Amino acid sequence: MKLITRRKVLSNMLALGLFVPLFACGEEKQKGSLFTKKKIVLDVVLYNYLNRPIFDIYLNGIDLGVANSYGGTGIVSGVSIPLGAQTLTWRDAGSGETFAVKNSLNLSPNQISPSVHYLGIHIYPDRTAEFTFSEHMPETTPRGHHIIELSMHTSYLL
Repeated sequence: MKLITRRKVLSNMLALGLFVPLFACGEEKQKGSLFTKKKIVLDVVLYNYLNRPIFDIYLNGIDLGVANSYGGTGIVSGVSIPLGAQTLTWRDAGSGETFAVKNSLNLSPNQISPSVHYLGIHIYPDRTAEFTFSEHMPETTPRGHHIIELSMHTSYLL
């Protein structure tokens, strides 16, 4: 009788152990649980508010391409972005010098609603950057719009 009880306990433990990985693969992720997402896949649009083009734009080592001065780029589709601290670098088209973003960029699950499909990366003249999230194609930020407006006024004065 004892042997059957041990066998049943061991078989139940084995069955439970086989189901644990299935829970880890589930789509229902609870905040703070062991099974939270580690990355997100979004379409990325770059906005460069510098007065010169930039290239070799890298987010966490992923090449996002180039951006014209005072402008945006096309969409880079399906970029897998890890959650947490982000690294962003780019090269100046005039000097070829490489720059890294000065401010810290962090991506957390609570910033991203389920309806978000796009990440806007906005690069400013002071070497800072900002992320915006949207369901549809992201637009310029108020800060970026102001920089573009100023550049238009100063170009008319020259």
